[in-house]
This record gives sequence, C-alpha cells and structure tokens, in this order.
Amino acid sequence: MGRQRGFTLLELLIAIALFALLALGTYRMLESVLRSDEATRAQEQVLRELTRAVWAFERDLMQAAPRPIRDNYGDERAALVASLEPDDGAEAAVEFSRIGWRNPTGLRRAELQRVRWRLVGQTLERQYWTVLDRDIGSRPRVQRVLEGVSGLELRYLDGQGAWHQDWPPFDYNRANPETEPERLPLAVEFAFEHPHYGRILRLVRLPDASASRPQALPDAEGRPGTLDPGLLP
Repeated sequence: MGRQRGFTLLELLIAIALFALLALGTYRMLESVLRSDEATRAQEQVLRELTRAVWAFERDLMQAAPRPIRDNYGDERAALVASLEPDDGAEAAVEFSRIGWRNPTGLRRAELQRVRWRLVGQTLERQYWTVLDRDIGSRPRVQRVLEGVSGLELRYLDGQGAWHQDWPPFDYNRANPETEPERLPLAVEFAFEHPHYGRILRLVRLPDASASRPQALPDAEGRPGTLDPGLLP
C-alpha cells in the first residue's frame, strides 16, 4: 500500500493563523465602511435639517404681506416688526404677516398667517398664531426648527438702500401714519452661526420690493454695490 500523507500540525496552525488574519482584516475593513456610512448619514441628516430650516425661513419672508394686525391688547402692530417683546427670552426676533397659509381641510379662516421667527438659547423657533387680530387669550404655537444655533442677526433694507437693525425704521421724513404700518422692507438679511457649517448668511428680497428697488444698494458688508441676483431666491 502507498504511504498516505496529510497536513502536519504545524501546517494546520499556519493555515488557521492565515485565515484568522484574513478574517481580522475583513472585519476591520467592514467596520471602517460601516463607520464611514454612519458618519455620512449623520452629516446628511444635519445638512437636511439646516436646509429645511433656512428654506422655511426664506419661504415665510418671500410670502410677507403688508397686513398690520391688532395685538392681545388691541393695539395696532405693523405688518413686519423687528423689535422684541419684553422678557420673552429671545436674543433676536422678527414678526410679520404672510400669505399662503394652506387650508386643505377647508376651515373657515383667513389664508394669511402671523408668524414670528426667534432665537431662544440655541434653538431657532418658528411661532405662529391661528388668528391675525388677537385677543387676550391668543397664544402662539411653537415649532422648534433648528438646534445648536447661535448669534442670530437680522437687518432690513429700505427703499432708499439703507440698512436698519429695527423695523419699522424711525424716519420722520417718510413716516406716514396711514401707510407706515403696512410698510415692508425691500429685503431682509439674516445670519447665524451653525456648529458644523459656520456662518450662514442669506439675503431675501420681499415680494413687493421690485417696484422700489434702488439702482445701487449696499452689499452684505455695507459696501456700495448692487443686489446680486444670485443671492436672492
């Protein structure tokens, strides 16, 4: 009979070691791919939330309407107000009326909506009222739009090309008691700091701004120039 040969113990140990190294390398590679995919998904989620928040803010501004309201005490409130209410805890805020409030269920209500965007702590909030002219019991509904935001800045461009930190601006020359509450800025610039993407700055032209656009407007840094169409939605 011929002599049969098999694997020696040393050969078996070497084969097992090689397979173990291959398995370890494959596991490390798979782990790296999974971590990369997880990081990509997390980054995509952050970007999606940021994009959604910026677009929602821009959409409301682009639908601004020259509709003053009555506040909880019956006092007239301008169509767009940049001042803060006392002790509301917000660092910056803007409140205005907007058109386009969808009504898919056919409720008996106006298509205009009163909204307020504000920064409370590090949360960008959108508030809205279910009525335009309020009573004592009217309270806004709060939507938490974006977390981790800091340093919200707002400024407003009038028809003469001047930037204002408050709105309506205190202007004796142009003030008209009948039309001043309906006055809207030509454009609104808002900027804030995001923990992942740094400073986000947008310049939004309001819907009724084209008729009074000046020929030379200051840019985002206050230097003379023109309003770049690429910056406007």
